[in-house]
Amino acid sequence: MSERVLVGAGVGTGIAIGRAFKYASAKYVPWDSDKAGSARGLMAISAAIAQVEKDLGQSAKNADPEAASILEAMKLTLSDASLLAGIKERLADGANSQRAVSGAFAGAAKALASLGEYFAARATDIEELGNRVIQVLSGEGQVDFPTEPFILVADSVGPLEMSRLANSSIVGLITSTGSATSHTAILARAANLPTVVSVLGSEFIQPEDQVIVDSSSGQVLVNPDQAELKQYREAVTKSSQLDQLSTVGLPVDLYANLGSSSEAESALAFGAQGVGLFRTELLFLGEKQAPSLEKQILEYSRLLSAFPGKRVIVRVLDLDTDKPLPFLTLTESGKYANRGFQALLANIEVLETQLEALAESSRRYLETELWVMAPMITSSKHAKAFVDLAKSYGLKNVGVMIEVPEVCQQEVLDEILETVDFVSIGTNDLTQYTLNLDRVNSAIALSDVRKPEVLGLIERVVSSSREASKPVGICGEAAGDPESAKLFIEYGVTSLSLSPALLPSLVRALRN
Repeated sequence: MSERVLVGAGVGTGIAIGRAFKYASAKYVPWDSDKAGSARGLMAISAAIAQVEKDLGQSAKNADPEAASILEAMKLTLSDASLLAGIKERLADGANSQRAVSGAFAGAAKALASLGEYFAARATDIEELGNRVIQVLSGEGQVDFPTEPFILVADSVGPLEMSRLANSSIVGLITSTGSATSHTAILARAANLPTVVSVLGSEFIQPEDQVIVDSSSGQVLVNPDQAELKQYREAVTKSSQLDQLSTVGLPVDLYANLGSSSEAESALAFGAQGVGLFRTELLFLGEKQAPSLEKQILEYSRLLSAFPGKRVIVRVLDLDTDKPLPFLTLTESGKYANRGFQALLANIEVLETQLEALAESSRRYLETELWVMAPMITSSKHAKAFVDLAKSYGLKNVGVMIEVPEVCQQEVLDEILETVDFVSIGTNDLTQYTLNLDRVNSAIALSDVRKPEVLGLIERVVSSSREASKPVGICGEAAGDPESAKLFIEYGVTSLSLSPALLPSLVRALRN
């Protein structure tokens, strides 16, 4: 499997495969080539703003209507009298040209961001404008993009840069900031550019790394293995033939793995029968404090509203060492330290808020069948604790993930199945822990899941679940691998959950 799998919010339905090109936008750098507060400074700033206005106008002429409207709006922003007043005020206080521009634009962006989420997304446009004016002032040239197909990895990319990228060899985009409603996302969607925004850990991507951008599931696969490359290359060539995707008559339900509500559209476009794994981590990653009850209700409600009459399985927060969360207390030790459900037990208030938000969202969208599950349960005692807590909030269908070999022991498994309403097998972690692989330094191949010691555990879990009349699904990466999927179906799984973009290829394989 991949060296790393990073998650964010996917934009659109496409897939991109290519080499990474890392790019840093122009930022404020102290520059003292003009005297503080001089008239020459104001003249230079006015000339720089005029140049950026000209660039915006030219870009708007060559853009599609949606992009043009955004660029024209940015052009109007530059003529805002309050911006010029802020620049003059800072020059009068002794700032040099660049500091005056930086301060005025940063102040305007901060004021806009304080108005709420919608305006915060637009504040980045003002930041880009300020950076571009500074770039012109300092005489810096623009970065030259590669002539070969590339995937851009950046902290952020504003509308101005997106207009430049339209004429480059870009095939995919990864940003560490932004949202699915930002102008960057809107422009990427309009250009059919596979994009994942708000990717925590994008700094681990190195120049020239091979990267897969899966905007349908919000995943970024860094240095994937040959089996994954084959899967996604087939998806790139065949995913446009959506009319051939019909799950009627298949022996198993096919669900989607998603990382944000913005990806619901792609799941439905690819024909997913529901959501088999909704990763809630994106709400928490990169935050200094746990997201509020209201923010979580909004996100879960958006998700549930997209799937009336269908099943949506949400996994509560799954912490691991690749996803540092500063507001959590880390207390556990041992093999599964600070992972899964035991990490949530050490931060029970975070789990309780999440369950309350899920329960409230479910009450608002009763037509959607909400199921909730806990990650990495390590004992039957923990399984019961989670089920009892979740049901105390009114959640009706509560299950757990089977991801460690200890809970696959028959006695423990039977106790778990007496308690839960369903189980879902996470093949990635189960394979890693069963084969004693180093999760940091040892890559897990799709073929590792088919090793006898792993398949034996999966078959036992499926068989026991069927005997207990409890639904059992697979939501790990192997669910999208046709060879593995056929084995799971033979064992008797009731569902497979995978990246939406891989659904067409899997359906065709299962029909052959």
